[in-house]
Amino acid sequence: MKPATSPRRRPPRRHAQIHLPPLDAGYALTLAGIFERAIAALWRAHGDRMAELLTMRDSARRAPRPARPAVRGRDLADDDKLF
Repeated sequence: MKPATSPRRRPPRRHAQIHLPPLDAGYALTLAGIFERAIAALWRAHGDRMAELLTMRDSARRAPRPARPAVRGRDLADDDKLF
C-alpha cells in the first residue's frame, strides 16, 4: 500500500557520457589521442574566454556564503516577551 503523501524525489543529475564498445589497447590509445587533439583545438579556439569562466567559477566557490536568515522563534527580542 502506498502512503498518502510520498516525498518527491529529485530526478537524477544528467552527466555527459560517451558509451563506447569494449576497446583493445591500440584503439583506446588512438581514441585518447583524438580526444587530446579535440581538447587542444577547443583551447586554441576558445581558451581566453574559457579561462575567464574558470576564474569566475573558482571565485564563486570561494566566496563566503550569505548568512542564513534567523530561524523563527529562536531569537525573539526582549520586547516580544512582555507578557
